[in-house]
Amino acid sequence: MHEKYPTIERLKQMFRYDTDSGDIFWIEKGKGKIKKQAAGTTELGGYKGIMIDGKRIRSHRIAWALFYGEWPEDQIDHINGIKSDNRIENLRRASNSQNGKNLPIKSNNTSGCPGVCFDKINNKWRAMIKVNYKKINLGRFIDFADAVSARKNAEIKYYGEWRHYK
Repeated sequence: MHEKYPTIERLKQMFRYDTDSGDIFWIEKGKGKIKKQAAGTTELGGYKGIMIDGKRIRSHRIAWALFYGEWPEDQIDHINGIKSDNRIENLRRASNSQNGKNLPIKSNNTSGCPGVCFDKINNKWRAMIKVNYKKINLGRFIDFADAVSARKNAEIKYYGEWRHYK
């Protein structure tokens, strides 16, 4: 299934994974392989990646494979949202839907809270949440804190451990 990835045995011959820092270090010597520096580079999107046999593989997938002894079947989520933080305690398996719940607040969000916006027509704060591709209206509130509270409670109900607020 993972024909684009090296075997776990080969991976363990090539790299050492530091679970405390989340960094991956080359064991092998060779062109571009510096043993005292973390392997790979940071991509434009913030993820770290390492070139292996001419293919770029994201470091969090390599960290997972080195730690658990198998390539992840699905996506790997960075729990704290920091894409370069590859400590094993910050990584978890995720479906596409789960991974999408743990996204940073969008740049066009003006309230600072996902799912909360100001409804200018009604002059109230509106809270909503998306579940299974459907928007659920959680209500309109005079007080911003009440709208945020409604959103947080809905995340607990619908998203569980995948919610924005812990």
